[in-house]
Amino acid sequence: MNRFYIIIKFLLDKSIPLKEKWWVIIPLIYIVSPADLIPAPVLGFSIIDDAVVLAFLLSIASGKTKKYYNEHGAEYKGKEKEDIKNVVEDVEYEIKKDED
Repeated sequence: MNRFYIIIKFLLDKSIPLKEKWWVIIPLIYIVSPADLIPAPVLGFSIIDDAVVLAFLLSIASGKTKKYYNEHGAEYKGKEKEDIKNVVEDVEYEIKKDED
């Protein structure tokens, strides 16, 4: 469900050029439209082209939204972007007792 939300945000984001969005919009329109590359009377094979286009859509949408998610991921995780930038990982530390 999170990916669906990201795809919707990706499509509604005005900072992303329309040519990037078309790779997600066109396959989506094809899936919901009644037109098929393989006609329905051909023994149920018309479902195959929809499945192939759906797999293509998921692949393209995943690639296109991965960059978007990495840039805007903090919004979906409930953290501030700055908090993610200030995280320090893979460090060694030692705790010393204070002598009063």
